[in-house]
Amino acid sequence: MLYSPTCQYALRALIYLASQKDGDPVLGRKIAEEEGIPKQFLSKILHLLRNKGLIVTTKGPGGGYRLARPPQRISLGQVVEAVDGKMDISERCILGLDKCSDEESCALHDQWKKFQKQYLSTIKELNLEQAATTLKRKRKAAKER
Repeated sequence: MLYSPTCQYALRALIYLASQKDGDPVLGRKIAEEEGIPKQFLSKILHLLRNKGLIVTTKGPGGGYRLARPPQRISLGQVVEAVDGKMDISERCILGLDKCSDEESCALHDQWKKFQKQYLSTIKELNLEQAATTLKRKRKAAKER
């Protein structure tokens, strides 16, 4: 598994918030229902995301959670790092060997190295707005089928 379940849920919740028009606040229970995330678990995740400065909360009527910055200014890499910490997949061998480097490489080292570079570049560049737009388009296409 590339990301922890906590990180997967955090990404889903933030992409959901990015899809809201005008950045309107959303109640946690609505995010949980819409994204199929256990409410108790989501509450802890939202607390973490607030502490990391990715979301803000508004109390009272019309309150809820919203992104702390415009969705185009929050990359998926920032979310992953906030939740799972700095992820350095270059330290991992795709075949699970203890040592795998340019000097002592496994059978898939060269291909894995290319994939790592592409992955890291993509995750740093892809933002919540792009992810939300892609998800809307895919859901619309699925409904039309």
